[in-house]
Amino acid sequence: MLKRLLSLVFIGISLMVNQACSADGFQEGVHYQILAKPVVTSDPEKIEVLELFWYGCPHCDSLDPALKAWAHRLPNDVNFLRMPVVFGRSWEMHARMFWVAKNLGVLDTIHEPLFNAIHRGGQRLQRVDDVVAFFEQYGADPAAVRRELGGFATESALRLSDARVRAYGIQGVPAIVVDGRFVTGVSQVGGEDQLFKLLDDLVEKARQQ
Repeated sequence: MLKRLLSLVFIGISLMVNQACSADGFQEGVHYQILAKPVVTSDPEKIEVLELFWYGCPHCDSLDPALKAWAHRLPNDVNFLRMPVVFGRSWEMHARMFWVAKNLGVLDTIHEPLFNAIHRGGQRLQRVDDVVAFFEQYGADPAAVRRELGGFATESALRLSDARVRAYGIQGVPAIVVDGRFVTGVSQVGGEDQLFKLLDDLVEKARQQ
């Protein structure tokens, strides 16, 4: 009887461990967190993968090419998005640039050049005149850029993104949120290769729930 009881306990523990670990050994609370209160995603019909980043972050800059390549092969039921984070005064202008670019329809055009300008070109891009000049290089109307930098759409986007960042509870970037529930980052999993394996796992987990 005791032997049978111990066997059942062992099986129960094994099942719990298997549920907590993925096939690649990823563990909740170690390699990713599950939010107690999920954050509403932009499209409930799709699985959202959201990158939280800052253009001035060297780790975000380093991750960007591989993340872009990974996102390019995602299936149709997955929606990859980016959202800039403002954790300091110098972060705000770069976040404004992101939303201006999105509102003007030039985000895909300026996204990589903006990383390059900051990290390889030594540009700070904090002054309005410098920001307008940067956009002008890529065909944006200077007057429209000036208007959008302090416009209602940009201010609203900044407020909304700030609220979402607080809900995600992140402390640094780059961070990735899958389906508004699973939060992780490169440092948690020990490198980019492991990150993409985990993201694949989390997408599949979201798909099954």
